[in-house]
Amino acid sequence: MESHQSLVLCAVYTMFLMLGAVLFMFLEHEEVNSIEVSEPPEWARLKELVQQVEPPVDEMELLSLVLWLPKACPAVSNTTIHALVKPGRQDRQITEVERVCPHLHLENVTVEIRYPWSFIDALTFSMTVITTIGYGNKSPSQTAGQVTCILYSLVGIPLTGMLLAWTSEFFGEQLFKLFKSKLDVQKQQSRGVIALATSIYIAIGFVVFIFIPGAVFMALEQWSYIEGIYFAYITLTTIGFGDFVTGRHFEGGTLYVYQICVILWTLIGLGYWVMVANFITKALKSKRLQTSVMRSAEEMRKIMQQMGIKQHDPTFLRQHSKATLNLILQLSNIIAVQGGMENGLVGEQNGDVPSSPGTSSTTGTSSPPLSPMGIPGISALFGTGLSRTTPLSHLMGPMRKEENDGSKCTEEFTTVTVRYKS
Repeated sequence: MESHQSLVLCAVYTMFLMLGAVLFMFLEHEEVNSIEVSEPPEWARLKELVQQVEPPVDEMELLSLVLWLPKACPAVSNTTIHALVKPGRQDRQITEVERVCPHLHLENVTVEIRYPWSFIDALTFSMTVITTIGYGNKSPSQTAGQVTCILYSLVGIPLTGMLLAWTSEFFGEQLFKLFKSKLDVQKQQSRGVIALATSIYIAIGFVVFIFIPGAVFMALEQWSYIEGIYFAYITLTTIGFGDFVTGRHFEGGTLYVYQICVILWTLIGLGYWVMVANFITKALKSKRLQTSVMRSAEEMRKIMQQMGIKQHDPTFLRQHSKATLNLILQLSNIIAVQGGMENGLVGEQNGDVPSSPGTSSTTGTSSPPLSPMGIPGISALFGTGLSRTTPLSHLMGPMRKEENDGSKCTEEFTTVTVRYKS
C-alpha cells in the first residue's frame, strides 16, 4: 500500500470513529419529565394540616383555612369541608377537592432530553465495538442505538482489519528485512533461530505494550500493578471483560486527552501483535521457499550431470534468480536427458537427418526420440540443426504453432546460453 493510500485509510478510520461517537451519543438519549406544581399557599398549608395523623396544635388556623376554602372554590361540598376538620388523615377529601377545583393544584410537565453518554464515552465505546474488545460497561439501551451498533460493526470490523493488516504488513516487512539482514541464509532457515527471533519480538511487545502500560495504569487509575497488567492483557487480546475500565477518576479536558491516548495505545498494540504473527508467517514461508529452491536446485544439478553439462561452480544455481531457476526447471521437463542425446548422436554419426515430429525418419523410425521419462527429445521439438556444440540460445527463438483454422499464436521463451559438453 502506497503512502497516500495509507494516509487516506487512517483518515477514514479516524472519521469513522468520530461518526460512531456522534451517533451513539445522540441515539442514547433519555427523556426526563419534570413536574412543577403550582398551588395557593393557603391550600398547601391546609393540605399539610389535614394530612397529619395527630390533631393540629393550632386549631384556629385549621378553622380559618377551612373557611377560606369555599371562597376559593365554591364547588366544594359542605360534606367535604366538614370532613376536613375531623381528626386523622383526610387524603380522600384532598383528592376530591383537587378534582372539583383543579386551579388549586396545577401541574406543569416539562420534557427534558438528557445525554448520559459524553462524546469521549461514545468514542471509547465505538473503538471497543469495531475492535471486538467489547468491555460491556456501556451498551446501547435504545432500539435505534442497538440497530446502529449492528450496522456500525458490520462496516467497522472489516475496516479495523484493513488498518491492522496495513500496519502489520508495513512494520512486519521492516522487521523481516532486519531479520534477514542480520543473519546469513543458513541461520534464516533454522527453526531455532526463527523461534528465538519470535520470542524476542514477543518479549519486546510484552514490555512495551503490557508491562510499562500496567505501571502507568497503576499510577493513574489507582490500581495495583497486577491489575494494570491484567487490564492491558485483557484489552490487547480483545477478551474485554469490562471489570476494569479507564477514565473513572478524570473529567473535563484531562479525560479527553487520557482516553484518546488509551485508544491509540489499544490500536497500536493490536497492530503490533498482528505484525508479530505476520513476521512468523513470512519467516516460515521463506524457510519453505528456500528449502523448495534448494531441493529443486539439487535435482537440476543431477539432471545437468546426466546431460554432461560442465559446471565447476557449486554456487551456480544459488546465485541465479528464482525466475531463471524456474525457467531451467521448465526446460528440464522437455530436454532429452540421455535417450534423446544418444538418438541425436547416432543420427549425426550415420548422417541421417532427423525427421519432424509425427513423420518417419530415413532410418525407418516412426516416432521422435524419447527421454527416459518418455518426453520427446530436442530433435523432436526443433528438427534439424541440433548438435552438441549448438547453444540453446540459438534454438529457443520464437516458436510458431499452426492451428486448424490458420491462425497463429506465438510463444516466446527466454533464451538460456547453456552448452552441451563436447
